[in-house]
Amino acid sequence: MMDTVIQHTIKQLPTLTAETEITHAINELQKHRLLGAPVLNEQRELIGFISEHELLKPMLSSSYFCDGVIKVKDLMRTDVVAVDAHTSIADLAERMLLTQPKNYPVVENNKVIGLINRSQVLSALAASYLRCQTAS
Repeated sequence: MMDTVIQHTIKQLPTLTAETEITHAINELQKHRLLGAPVLNEQRELIGFISEHELLKPMLSSSYFCDGVIKVKDLMRTDVVAVDAHTSIADLAERMLLTQPKNYPVVENNKVIGLINRSQVLSALAASYLRCQTAS
């Protein structure tokens, strides 16, 4: 039987909101060793996604021109593709072949419970493949 997303979800995530200042967001991403993270409202519902990619250009500009305070809401993507916690790994892998995101917020009952990325999906598929090899 194929694993589901919840079995491979990264559950330790930074809590980033629209009002989070970008240097704090960068520190949180680095502390959790993530390339990006979901942006949540007070109810832990998904409202956006912020990645190192969105943070790079304004940090370059702000560090050079000493611009004012920039918040996550100024940079986050709002067209976020999330995945249900009970989706099979195979279904998510198929979606990943068709769409660009490398990171998917994992939701259960409309609340973000974690994150899954391409590396976790690939590891889950490799483990399934190895189970098939030892079973035959």
